[in-house]
Amino acid sequence: MIRRDKPSVIIVRGRQDLRRLLSQTPLYFAYRGPDEDWFREVAEKHAETAEWQSLPPEEAKTATRRDLITGGFIRLRDTVVVRQDKCIWCGLCAGYCPASAFEYVERAVVRVKYDLCVDCGLCNSVCPVDAIKMPSLPDAYLADLVKTSKRPLKFICDYAFEDGDEDGVRVKCIAAVPKQYLYLAAAKHGVAYAHCSRDEKCPLWPAVEKWSQGLGRDGNTFYVKAEKAALEPGDRWQTRMLAVAVGMPAGVVRVKEGCTLCGACVNVCPTDALSIKGHELRLVPALCIACGVCAEKCPEGVIEIGQQPEKRPYEPVVIHRDAPARCASCGKELPYTETMAKKLAERLKASGLPHEHVHLCEECRLRSSPSSP
Repeated sequence: MIRRDKPSVIIVRGRQDLRRLLSQTPLYFAYRGPDEDWFREVAEKHAETAEWQSLPPEEAKTATRRDLITGGFIRLRDTVVVRQDKCIWCGLCAGYCPASAFEYVERAVVRVKYDLCVDCGLCNSVCPVDAIKMPSLPDAYLADLVKTSKRPLKFICDYAFEDGDEDGVRVKCIAAVPKQYLYLAAAKHGVAYAHCSRDEKCPLWPAVEKWSQGLGRDGNTFYVKAEKAALEPGDRWQTRMLAVAVGMPAGVVRVKEGCTLCGACVNVCPTDALSIKGHELRLVPALCIACGVCAEKCPEGVIEIGQQPEKRPYEPVVIHRDAPARCASCGKELPYTETMAKKLAERLKASGLPHEHVHLCEECRLRSSPSSP
């Protein structure tokens, strides 16, 4: 039944173009398949609490009686909204956006340029925390679908209802689904799916292409396979932490020669995945979201970022170590590394400045100073 005062729950039988409903209802949750009662129960629960009214001011308006009668919800786009209070400034939304629709000011504000936004929802799927919200795809709804599904879960895009007979849960675009929920769904039944009806012919294909990296593919259907495990999703970050345990790629940080262990990468890491202990740089793969902030801020330019499944994603891994520098006079350990000392000395020498003191401890510097008694 179409609801004009709140999101609608729609069961599709046969083929149907659902896009016309956007002028009649603020949002909708749709499904086609044999488990209608299951879906209706889950979707109606979240339709009651969906935050469809919290759309950006540029896109939303207060619904009037006339809107309820005439279908004025056309202005209530099912689009992403940024929660500034939850943003960790990782920049993934801006980096992945296929339409360059994000205005990102570091550690200040993230804005969506809605005139450019194509509503693919890829930013929603890559955001590691609940800072980006898509009204028709709340995290609690996805978690309930994963927890209660009776068979392998399958997400299908709007076009799938019009183009074919695929069973599944409607999402505006499969690129909007945070992949951690797909991995947890696979852990429940062994496999989980996402179906893209029009693949390369779809205007949102650039988003799907980025989103699908690392997934299996069979025709227009992407899939995840995992060993069955009793893991229940929670919020987005908790679900991500569980998903890396069943094979979702974790972040990988590689450090090339030249690292001075200056700690710049540790200071800017938005998830505390990096740490320095002694003269070792360590990474907890499960915490790494491969955002690349550390590589961007590394003063030596020696950090590379990747992603891969990890067997022990929660264990700290040493990704770089160096020996401490030692005083050239007395052999005392200095508070920085050999590489740091070498680079400092080279740069001072190249600038025509004294540099021998870099390899001396404080006491030996004082004794070697011309002004010393």
